[in-house]
Amino acid sequence: MTPLILSLLLAAAPVVPDGGTVVAKGQKFLAEVARTPQEQALGLMRRTSLAKDRCMIFIYPDEGTRSIWMKNCLISLDVAWVKEDGTIVETAEAVPPCSPMRGDDCPTYGGAVLSRHFVEFPSGTLRRLALRKGDRLGWNLTLSDGTRVTGGLPVPADGVKARKPKAKRK
Repeated sequence: MTPLILSLLLAAAPVVPDGGTVVAKGQKFLAEVARTPQEQALGLMRRTSLAKDRCMIFIYPDEGTRSIWMKNCLISLDVAWVKEDGTIVETAEAVPPCSPMRGDDCPTYGGAVLSRHFVEFPSGTLRRLALRKGDRLGWNLTLSDGTRVTGGLPVPADGVKARKPKAKRK
């Protein structure tokens, strides 16, 4: 195959976006992944809606304090910051969009506690699921290069409903 034909084929190949599943209290969410600095800066900006079974997970290679801001966001969000094992260490509910009139002077939220990742959910999710600090999330993600990223609680295979962990008997 000539280099020209090969380059045309590669250029036409679809790019598979990063994505997967996040599980919270037995509820499965279809997750978009923000892993590059550019994707993390963009986040859910300019979205006019986020279905109640969707989320965005921001993944990082190490722990840090990571606050969010809502510049150019059009919808309110719930946010959960998690450790590598999926334990929620901080939350913010119904974080409001920042008015475009404020320019870059938007408030920040969260980031007071060391965490590895954070997840943005539709507003009302934390309350609906009674999700709070100390609870655990799980994720099973596939990146565009084929790399698998898993963490936290086990994520059931597709077609299998997620279950809450059984209470331990004493």
